[in-house]
Amino acid sequence: MPVDLTAEFEAAIQELRELCDETVDLAERKHRLGVRKEMNRLYRLHEELKALAAEAADTGESETLTEIRNHLEPLGLAPENTPIAELARLAALKITEK
Repeated sequence: MPVDLTAEFEAAIQELRELCDETVDLAERKHRLGVRKEMNRLYRLHEELKALAAEAADTGESETLTEIRNHLEPLGLAPENTPIAELARLAALKITEK
C-alpha cells in the first residue's frame, strides 16, 4: 500500500508541533517522538523528501537551461545543440568584441 508522502510529512510536522506543548507529560512526549522517528524510518520519509526536492531542483534547472538555450541559439553563434556553456562563452566574446 503506497504512502502519501505529502500527507505523512504534514502529519509529522503536526506531531512535532504538538510535542512542543509543555502541558503534555515529558515521558509522553518522549514516547511520541520515538514513535514518530520509527514511522519516519519505516516510511524512509527523509530520503523520499530529499529525492523529491532534488527532482524539483533538477526540473527547475532544466527549465532554466532550456530558456537560456532558447535565447542563445537564435543568435547563430554556433550550430544547433551546441552545449550551453559554449553558447554562453561565444555570446560573451561577441558582446566584448570591439
